[in-house]
Amino acid sequence: MRRNRSIQPQHNAKDQSRSYSLNAVPPPSSLCGRSSGVPPPKSFNQGSGISKHGYHTIESMHQFSNPSQYSVGKRRGRTEDEYFDEEDEPAGQPLEYIPAPGSPSANDSTSKANNSSDEEEDPLDAFMAGIEEQVKIENKKIPQSHVDPKKGTRGDIDDEDDEESYYRYMQENPHAGLMDEGSDAELEYDEDGNPVPPPRRREIDPLPAIDHSEIEYMKFEKNFYIPHEDIVNLSLAKVQELRQTMGVKVSGPMPPHPVTSFAHFGFDESLMKAIRKSEYSTPTPIQSQAIPAALSGRDIIGIAKTGSGKTAAFLWPMLVHIMDQRELGPGDGPIGLILAPTRELSLQIYSEAKRFGKVYNISICCCYGGGSKWEQSKALEQGAEIVVATPGRMIDMVKIKATNLQRVTYLVLDEADKMFNMGFEPQVRSICNHIRPDRQTLLFSATFKKRVEKLARDVLTDPVRIIHGDLGEANSDVTQHIVILPNVPSKWNWLLTNLVQMLSEGSVLIFVTKKADAEHV
Repeated sequence: MRRNRSIQPQHNAKDQSRSYSLNAVPPPSSLCGRSSGVPPPKSFNQGSGISKHGYHTIESMHQFSNPSQYSVGKRRGRTEDEYFDEEDEPAGQPLEYIPAPGSPSANDSTSKANNSSDEEEDPLDAFMAGIEEQVKIENKKIPQSHVDPKKGTRGDIDDEDDEESYYRYMQENPHAGLMDEGSDAELEYDEDGNPVPPPRRREIDPLPAIDHSEIEYMKFEKNFYIPHEDIVNLSLAKVQELRQTMGVKVSGPMPPHPVTSFAHFGFDESLMKAIRKSEYSTPTPIQSQAIPAALSGRDIIGIAKTGSGKTAAFLWPMLVHIMDQRELGPGDGPIGLILAPTRELSLQIYSEAKRFGKVYNISICCCYGGGSKWEQSKALEQGAEIVVATPGRMIDMVKIKATNLQRVTYLVLDEADKMFNMGFEPQVRSICNHIRPDRQTLLFSATFKKRVEKLARDVLTDPVRIIHGDLGEANSDVTQHIVILPNVPSKWNWLLTNLVQMLSEGSVLIFVTKKADAEHV
């Protein structure tokens, strides 16, 4: 038999699930196989409203039920499809509308609900209302202008990549990263004029300070220059005229005279043969003044532009210096150390050093970031008289005890201004402080800003300052042709058209904005 349920919207869930007695509520007439409104056969009526089968008759059901509630006797008989398609809840009085917490309807009905004395408050609704009030209080305390109220997240941060995050930070912090007056740092821009975010670099801790007074260093010789008689006999006026012709400005205590020929350097025949093989004809201006000073054991500040020949100016005196020192023993570090800012420049210097170092069978090692640290450490452990390295990788090699700096007596800092621009000043200073104080130091830079000048005063002793040309000017020995093209397709067409001709004349170096463009080209 089917159990009829009555829904009381004014009571709670326990009252709504109230069940009724089967003896008091008879089954509908549809279950007895009769249509509504058809009276039962007389033979079914037995006494006081009981049929012969023991069921209540229609009259008895009217006595115990509310016709408006159950609609008994007023409905037609239902088919099987209608019976199973009927919803679980009979279509009686509609359910009361209960608005969601926080909705406008809920706010309007709050006062009505409070005034109703016979309605019981739902504990869950009360709990959720308390949470909403607490959230409102917290939001008033902490303003969150960027928070999405629907998501509850910082959409302006969570959905942005690293580059967008950099631009947002620079917009919110317009003074971030500004350097003091005289700084060398400059912003880089792409082809659309947008600032290029600086590359992320791993911070390298400098080497710890050491006390040189506790270390016993062996004496070494660093003055190997014997002036040629032609140079010694030059008058002061002739020396000034020669420097002016070369475009070289020299300052410092008792600088040596410049030379005009490779024969004035006093190199042995094996090195001179390698120099002639490299198609050097006459010394460049920076070589004419810097090599005599370096062979004399003097510290040097060389301000020279690109392509002036400064690499040979410190390499050739280094070879002469190393050949006069005692040979390396087990566990000894290099005698000559050259620091360069980038791996490209390190490899270029290494290539030049290999060309002239093989004359004396000198072992040379190159250490730079991005190369195999294991291979570089093994090369250092086998012994190398000359090490060309970037500051960070050199510090790594010293920290893992692959080498040490106690034997270094000839130190070169190439492109010091660029090393400072890349943030290597603490590392460079720590390396200089780890080398014996009476070393010979040569510092070369394209510019001479305040930080480079301060480093020169700290790590050099009575240096000879040599400036080739005016600071910041382009090299007059390099011919430059500038072609302005309107867009990228025009650049491609020009490059493809002229590439064969340029390759027939020599090597070609193409600069692009970023790594993806380099791979594309």
